[in-house]
Amino acid sequence: MLRKKKSVALLVLIFTAWPLSAPSLDETGGRILGGSPSSPIRLEIFSDFQCSACREFYLNTIRPVLQEYSSKDKVCVIYYEFPWPYHKYAREAARYAEAASRLGRQQALTVLDSIYTDQAQWSQDGNLEATVAKSLPRDEFQKLKKIMQDAGINYAIDKQIEFGTKKDIRATPTLLIYYIGKQQRVEGIVTYLVMKQFIDSIVK
Repeated sequence: MLRKKKSVALLVLIFTAWPLSAPSLDETGGRILGGSPSSPIRLEIFSDFQCSACREFYLNTIRPVLQEYSSKDKVCVIYYEFPWPYHKYAREAARYAEAASRLGRQQALTVLDSIYTDQAQWSQDGNLEATVAKSLPRDEFQKLKKIMQDAGINYAIDKQIEFGTKKDIRATPTLLIYYIGKQQRVEGIVTYLVMKQFIDSIVK
């Protein structure tokens, strides 16, 4: 069952973090949206495009993190598709996002922004093509449509779901934070203010 929680005080949770090294992307199939694997902080987010809490978390927390910290290689942000079966259009949205990532990081971010921003519309009518088409130049959208036909798109999403299942993901969004050899797990929305305080406490 999807659960939405109030913002979690990460600074308090620091003391419950446990030692653990971050898995490689080859193992997990995740997509880097900003920063690099060598960034001092690594955020792994398991998300469903049709989840309202995921929309709020991406638009109001992750997007500013990408702008302020990932652009300076302080935070690596990695997204995993974890569409719930009871969300009718979540899997198709994930397919568009996965395909866009093969065009490039900037195109992937543009498509993510559009899908989350228009969530209320396509969640009703399923017209994801219109949402994605308006976010890309015509030639890039045509390339994306060809990429969508690749069976590897479904395989990539299945790999991410499998990884999330192994991580016992039970709610979206779920955030795994790796830093200085430790890991924290947070379910639900974290506000940007709380996230900023946490990041600033680690990265001077």
